[in-house]
Amino acid sequence: MKALEVIDQIKGILGIELSEQTVQLATMKLDNGTEIEAEEFVKDKEVFIVGEEGEKIALPVGEYTMEDGKILSVIEEGLINEIKEEAAEEEVVEEQAEEEVEAEAEEAKVKSKTESTQVVYATKEEVDEVKSMIAEIKTLLEKEKEVEEVEMSAEVAEPIAHNPEAVSEPKSNLPQQENNQLSRIRQMIYNK
Repeated sequence: MKALEVIDQIKGILGIELSEQTVQLATMKLDNGTEIEAEEFVKDKEVFIVGEEGEKIALPVGEYTMEDGKILSVIEEGLINEIKEEAAEEEVVEEQAEEEVEAEAEEAKVKSKTESTQVVYATKEEVDEVKSMIAEIKTLLEKEKEVEEVEMSAEVAEPIAHNPEAVSEPKSNLPQQENNQLSRIRQMIYNK
């Protein structure tokens, strides 16, 4: 007997009518172009990545943005947790937050400009006062310089002249006897 005939006899005995049912899987694409498949895109259904050769790989844990803007959340590998439609809403919220930050930054720039001009006006009087102090210090320095020049011109020192031909005894504060001993030691060292 053939295999099909055996199966038919078993069906007849059990009274089971087997129908050939094929499960249609829904396919969608992620925003990066990856194709995914699931029996149905609802919570607690299995979801797979469809490979180039038709192989199916369980979708890893994470959140994925689909082409239609929905967010697919996977908490267990290959199992859908939820599908959110917040992708567009998040972008709007982010854009609003960016606009608020830009507006605050612009306001801070305007505020800092006005504060800096106020500081400049407030210190103008102080700058004039500092300039007058500097002028007084300069006049005092010029007077001190003149006094130093007068003092230096009053002190006339004898010019130092070097005379290599003049031989002089080394000056020493030691008594004569110690000076002689010192000269002998030097002679012994240098004349060897």
